Amino acid sequence: MTGAVQQAELTAAGLPAVASLWVGEKLRWLDKLALASFVHRGHAVTLFHTAPKPPTVPEGVVTRPAAEVFDPEGMPGFAPAQTADLFRLHLMRDSDLVWVDSDALCLRPLTLQPGGWLVGREDGTCINNAVLRMPKSSAALAELIGVATDPAQVPDWLPPEHRAEVMAAVPSERLAIACLLVPNLMGPRGLTAMLTKHGEHIHALPMRVLNPLPWSMGDAWFNPQGGVTGWFGPDTMVAHLYASRLRKIHLRGRPRAHSFLADFAAEIGFSFAGA
Repeated sequence: MTGAVQQAELTAAGLPAVASLWVGEKLRWLDKLALASFVHRGHAVTLFHTAPKPPTVPEGVVTRPAAEVFDPEGMPGFAPAQTADLFRLHLMRDSDLVWVDSDALCLRPLTLQPGGWLVGREDGTCINNAVLRMPKSSAALAELIGVATDPAQVPDWLPPEHRAEVMAAVPSERLAIACLLVPNLMGPRGLTAMLTKHGEHIHALPMRVLNPLPWSMGDAWFNPQGGVTGWFGPDTMVAHLYASRLRKIHLRGRPRAHSFLADFAAEIGFSFAGA
């Protein structure tokens, strides 16, 4: 990891270096657009990958095997999103990289908050982990890592209605089953629970900064008549798209002309041809 961070520091012009993870072989156009946006804003970008060969990435993105940080094969039974939840915790502990989801668009260069934090609230009561930097000294991070590295763990924040089913499972499969039942258990749900428990929730930025648009309104990103920018503020750094919540029809072709995504792609010089 040291080499990746040092390389990033040489090319990031004082901005924090960022990283993401791809579980699979081929990126969607949306993921390529997101990664390209961080390169465009001046960040050094590393994409870690689980496949034997790295996926094709936008110019300026460095690829590295995920096992350099965390080997998902050591924790079988997790879906890609849950694998990413575990991966980003190890990334926080073992590097100085800022985690960014591959569906997060960089609108302005990222600025770390006092103490080295970067985390934001989303619509509702949760703190989201699409863009995440927790200092290595974080008590919440330490407790989350403790859970993430023990497949027999049954997290305290698992909803009570699922506890009996999880406890009845083979110990080595309990955490994986818990995450199957509650997909965001080691993501926003766990992050919110642990930050709150340790009083570190005070570092969470308002929704408009990193997760401005509620996931339920995802169609607006593709609407040529607008409807997105009213959710932004002068401090909005990232547009988190919540790709898993988007309708599949939106991802089958390029966005309509004059939609937010089409205009954003044009702004950063991103071409949908071949993407």
